[in-house]
Amino acid sequence: MIPVLTTSDIQKKISEHSYPAQKTYLAMYSTWWGGIIKDPAMMMVPIDDHLVHRGDGVFEAIKVVDGKVYLMEEHLKRLESSAQIIGLPLPMPLENIRNVLLETTKVSGTENAVLRLYISRGPGHFSTNPYDSIGSQMYLVVTHLTRLSDQKYQDGVKIGKSKIPPKESWLAKIKTCNYLPNVMMKKESVDRHLDFTIGIDHQGFLTEGSTENIVIVDKDGNLLRPELRQILKGTTMIRTLELADSLLKTGKIKSISEKNLTEKDLQTAKEAMMIGTTLDVLPVSEYEGQKIGEGRQGPVAKELLSLLREDMKSGPKATAI
Repeated sequence: MIPVLTTSDIQKKISEHSYPAQKTYLAMYSTWWGGIIKDPAMMMVPIDDHLVHRGDGVFEAIKVVDGKVYLMEEHLKRLESSAQIIGLPLPMPLENIRNVLLETTKVSGTENAVLRLYISRGPGHFSTNPYDSIGSQMYLVVTHLTRLSDQKYQDGVKIGKSKIPPKESWLAKIKTCNYLPNVMMKKESVDRHLDFTIGIDHQGFLTEGSTENIVIVDKDGNLLRPELRQILKGTTMIRTLELADSLLKTGKIKSISEKNLTEKDLQTAKEAMMIGTTLDVLPVSEYEGQKIGEGRQGPVAKELLSLLREDMKSGPKATAI
């Protein structure tokens, strides 16, 4: 017979169940619990929260480097915008959310982390009706920041063409928790022994990776990003292109702009880079088995990585905890 468990049985089971990733979960703030939790086993969400059974919510991943939260305002602005588009009220004002981010990070006891912030429709029912929820909730998990090796930035990464159809434009621009296409893109890259795959829209234009943007330096020395048509506006990508102005002034690149990029543009590029919150600026060495540029970190990628990392430590977009 299947046992019917009591509350005490569950509490015992919670202490028994563990897995390696839990060691990287440092602290969680939950509006549902009304405070901060440090025991990973207790970092739970109600099963009937629409976030769980419908992916009905929005989120952001925010980096903390050397005790400073990077691009916090940009991430919170995008969070607010994503929530507004789907008619999801924030459970508290942005100023309160800022305070929760900073205080929970302090409690976590680390100076280098990824803040995983979720706004959910909330619990209340298993239907698709968002009005069945009793109210939106906020969950924030502070996790260890896992860095790639320096060798990866020198050698670059191998990428390929994704077979997963890109999201429709309206959905691609929302950082929603409905991430099944992104999950399938990551699955195909792992299955193909690649680092990333890149989406291609129905017109043959490059979109993005599962959680990262792609930019290139073309054969004429122009720094280009895809048009933001079926792409999430990456906060790290936008900031990197702002910092690239210094390369423009010194003549290391000719221009900075957006373009409908094709596979041919990627294949003939001097350099290609994957840019994201946890990646920074990661050079691409190969696309579908074909070498990109010199097949390793190029001069522009190296400069942009240095500029971005310095900006994280001492730039105007870094907020001290």
